[in-house]
Amino acid sequence: MKVSNYIFFTIILSFFLLSCEKTSKEIKIARVNDQYLTHKDLINEIPLNISEDDSVIFVKNYIYNWLIDHLIVNKAKEMIPYEVFNVEKKLDKYRMSLISYEFEQFYINKRLDTNINTFEIVDYYNQHLDDFVLNDYVVKCLYIKLPKKSKYLKDLKRMYFSNNNKMKDNLISFVQKEGITHYYNPEEWIYFDELIKQIPALEKYSKVKFIKSKKKAIIESNDDIFFVNIYDYLIKDGTSPLSFEKEKIKSILLNQRANNLRKKLRKDLYEDGIKNNLIEKI
Repeated sequence: MKVSNYIFFTIILSFFLLSCEKTSKEIKIARVNDQYLTHKDLINEIPLNISEDDSVIFVKNYIYNWLIDHLIVNKAKEMIPYEVFNVEKKLDKYRMSLISYEFEQFYINKRLDTNINTFEIVDYYNQHLDDFVLNDYVVKCLYIKLPKKSKYLKDLKRMYFSNNNKMKDNLISFVQKEGITHYYNPEEWIYFDELIKQIPALEKYSKVKFIKSKKKAIIESNDDIFFVNIYDYLIKDGTSPLSFEKEKIKSILLNQRANNLRKKLRKDLYEDGIKNNLIEKI
């Protein structure tokens, strides 16, 4: 079907000037039997921020595809009416499911309490310990990275191997003050493989033996020396620590709340339908 230049001019001009005002009579752009593509329908499909030249191409392609699609559907209704009927049934079912889902999400979003307190997280964790399994070793550790030629090497070794309980605090204060690369968080678990990324020289050691030894080690690379102390660990396939699972548990609890709201909505609607004689089982 040929579309006149006047129609194209009207379409493009109305798009760029944003003057798509309602008229008493819709401009018809294309037809297949008794089905029409209107000016309003087409305007709503034109992408935003598109150039005038590109919009002309888009319009031509859209009209062509609209005609072909409707011709195919009409031919299908003639040739395979039963299959078309089945498709329409599936579309009706999908449409109902989609509308139900959108309303449920609207209902849930209006009512869902997203605040999850620590007690709820800990309680869920303790009741579902078997669900939280480590897929690798995790450790609590201290490491310090120092150039081999550093003037601080001797002092660090002395503090590092000292048995004085306060010496660890002095060591941490010293490396912080001098801007020496280090990691120390006595409350945080990290995967041992993450530690290897920071200290590639660890790869030459047996992972299990090194972790379980829990010794103060000094590891040398080409240019640097690493002080590494594993002071606690959890074995692979053991229970994952709570700190690793907090976000996962939050998601689980929020999902449970959402499901409870969804059940409440369905129950309330059903009971309201019965009460007001809107529904009945025949």
